[in-house]
Amino acid sequence: MSPRLLTLMDVLRFTLNKPIVISTHKDALGRRLGPQAQSCHNVDVWGEVLACDFFCPWINGQDQVRHVFNIMRELGFTGIGVYADTKPSVMFHGDVRPTEKMGQPATWGRVAGKYTSINEAIGALP
Repeated sequence: MSPRLLTLMDVLRFTLNKPIVISTHKDALGRRLGPQAQSCHNVDVWGEVLACDFFCPWINGQDQVRHVFNIMRELGFTGIGVYADTKPSVMFHGDVRPTEKMGQPATWGRVAGKYTSINEAIGALP
């Protein structure tokens, strides 16, 4: 795992002062996807894990999701995703991709299995 990603995840947890739970899905951290797939989870391309999918089980609503997103952006994650269609709660993706600048991350969301903007994903939450 990238030391930068590990540090950012720990600082995020410390800043929120609440638990973060790494997804138990087999692809939540590293994946072997071959040399063509540019996913930040792909160890074959990057040589290390640059991405993590996780839950904040205490989240209750759009305001808290937006709060976590804003903190992630401020801390320097360079890729941030919000998945409104996961159970038991919203899932976050955080990465440290080298192709984006800190403070200006790539962002996206997913609603009902379709990728969309992060604002649309947050807006789909209760």
